[in-house]
Amino acid sequence: MLTAAADFTALATAPRVSTPVLGIRYRTAAPATSAPTLRIGIAASKKIGNAVTRNRIRRRLKSILRELAANVAPGTDVLISVRAAAATASSATLRAALTECLVRAQLIPTVRA
Repeated sequence: MLTAAADFTALATAPRVSTPVLGIRYRTAAPATSAPTLRIGIAASKKIGNAVTRNRIRRRLKSILRELAANVAPGTDVLISVRAAAATASSATLRAALTECLVRAQLIPTVRA
């Protein structure tokens, strides 16, 4: 998980991909300098809803990421920005949006439905 403010700041200028439900910023480090794991951060502002709503979205995204993480290269940092539409989105919609973002960022191979 991304926890330090410096990690979030470093991703502020990183490339981004977005959908109406969420967006991602990502950074891949060189293999020699990279951390051995995928690091994820989730940013959900108070515009999304109350704490219960924001934490529900975070839990759902973490569950989806557990399945997709095996396909992402180690040493990649990903910051997921949650948009207001995610508050009412189903898990299938969140999964489709996150998968689309990761495919468009070329972090995972194209998924066939």
